[in-house]
Amino acid sequence: MMKKRKIIAVTGARSEYDLMFSIYEKLNQRDDIDFSIIITGPHLSEKYGLTSEYIERDHFKISEKIYSLLDSDQKLARIASIGNQIPLLAQTLSREKPDIVLVAGDREEAISVCMTCAFMDIAVAHFFGGDIAKDGNIDNSVRYAASKFAHLHFTTLEEHKKNLLKLGEEDWRITVMGNPALDRFLAIETVSKNDVLKHFGISYDKNYCVLIQHSIITEVEEQRKRILITLEAIAESGYFCFINYPNSDAGSSEIIRAYDEYIMKYPKQFKVFKNLDRLQYVNLLRNADFLLGNSSSGLLEAPSLGLAAINIGSRQRGRVHGDNVIFVDNDKDQIVKAIDFVNTNEEYLEKVAKKQNPYGDGNSAEKAVEVLTSVEINKNLIYKNITY
Repeated sequence: MMKKRKIIAVTGARSEYDLMFSIYEKLNQRDDIDFSIIITGPHLSEKYGLTSEYIERDHFKISEKIYSLLDSDQKLARIASIGNQIPLLAQTLSREKPDIVLVAGDREEAISVCMTCAFMDIAVAHFFGGDIAKDGNIDNSVRYAASKFAHLHFTTLEEHKKNLLKLGEEDWRITVMGNPALDRFLAIETVSKNDVLKHFGISYDKNYCVLIQHSIITEVEEQRKRILITLEAIAESGYFCFINYPNSDAGSSEIIRAYDEYIMKYPKQFKVFKNLDRLQYVNLLRNADFLLGNSSSGLLEAPSLGLAAINIGSRQRGRVHGDNVIFVDNDKDQIVKAIDFVNTNEEYLEKVAKKQNPYGDGNSAEKAVEVLTSVEINKNLIYKNITY
């Protein structure tokens, strides 16, 4: 009997887990693949909704849970978390002996996994490399450093591949696949607006928006001031607003405290949630009038729903985006005007309604799985060269 190829994915946060789910699912369904997941980071934190429970409900095999996240709002916590992760990852991978390890994005686990695998001569596939956000955030550096350690790259756009080629990566290592999140996102069952609202205890029809705003590690001191500007603009607009919790980066505690204050101050206008199951989350967006904040969802998934997105501040600036996204500064008047614009400008609304998404058509996972299951694992793959 032919030995199964052993593939382990490492996931640290709900955001990238949802992006990667369709790939995980296809790998898990194959008889020739032994697939499992290492869970780490905010997934294992009560503060951020203990999202590891969603992974367990999806019935994936869990090879390890690595508790590495420091519950601190200080910048040093993130680098300390990486320091915690690396030796525990190394021990797990030494025990499990995978053929390929998967990791996505630009958070702590991206750099710790790619670096650990490179030192251990384990093939590592990095997803979403080559992307650029001109916001000065550390994520850019993490993404590019991870790419230099990785043996295989799966990018969302052709121009991201070109960026990796400029870094000296070999062409054959790079696959342009689109955005795999759309595979699952577009297949999610449609739930009516009334049923979505009933889930949140609202028994009557109402228009609403969704706010997802994350901290920026290079602008920690400004987070409270900036989220208060956003919340005040929403309050002034009169819109009912569902709020999703921020990520675990430094500055997130100030954002959460501001949410608590506004829920107390405006209980009939704001409602917060830490996490929703995928069905409820997608349909919350599907029935919303607009999304605002600085989440990548506005760029990656919202276009496919025909959902207007107001991106506030520097995060996500410079990234490829659809006609649904408009960018504003951390300024109350600009945000209020943007809310009016996305609801009344007919030319803009016509563009949004076309649902044109530059990140793909919802058939990305199969492209990645084909490479992961067929690539030859040998010295040529493991020992990298720079092309210049």
